[in-house]
Amino acid sequence: MEAAIVSQSIEVNLMDGVLCADFNEGRLIIDTGSPVSLGPDVAIQILGNSVQLLPNLLNYSWEQIKATLPFEAAGLVGVDAFTGSVISLDLKNSTLAVLGESIEGPMSSFIMGSPAIRCQIGEESVLCVVDTGAGLSYLTERELCESSRFVGLEQDFHPILGSFEVETYELPVTINGKTIVEKFGLAPAELKTMLEMVDVGGILGTSFFAHGVLNIDFKNEVVAFDVS
Repeated sequence: MEAAIVSQSIEVNLMDGVLCADFNEGRLIIDTGSPVSLGPDVAIQILGNSVQLLPNLLNYSWEQIKATLPFEAAGLVGVDAFTGSVISLDLKNSTLAVLGESIEGPMSSFIMGSPAIRCQIGEESVLCVVDTGAGLSYLTERELCESSRFVGLEQDFHPILGSFEVETYELPVTINGKTIVEKFGLAPAELKTMLEMVDVGGILGTSFFAHGVLNIDFKNEVVAFDVS
């Protein structure tokens, strides 16, 4: 397979599992699970695109969301920053790049602009949102989780829902013919409701995508994950 043509790239890092990058404005969260970019009322430049940060998401202000974070952040970059772009996330090499060409693969489900992929988790086919704003992966179905190995309780947070304690389980995830054992949290009631409203059964967070290179073609709605 030929190497993809990279047009621009930036260095990224994980803060409590959340994808971030440092800009002149400060540290920004890069969140493929958010339909819009949030922060003070300014426009920022990221990977050749200009995006306006919005002060509110529905009934939540950026200042309210910022207060729930376990680290300092100046804003959040959502998928509206990548409309029409092809991006490539390589967590092992700490890079996020814009590719100069489309990627090959079947069309994926995009939900309010956020990419989602269908994969085999345990014995079931599950549609999962690709969420770089989440460190821990999640499933909504208790029966699927409880059919696997219980790992323990873990503290986590959601920018809107705040902090909570979750049960975690290890399940095999098969994608592109390769299987990865991933730790999943059992989604608490409010998160479960949010996901089920858009017919999604889970979230794949950065812990999962650390196993390879994630490519997302926002224009053609294609997601490819190359397991290393």
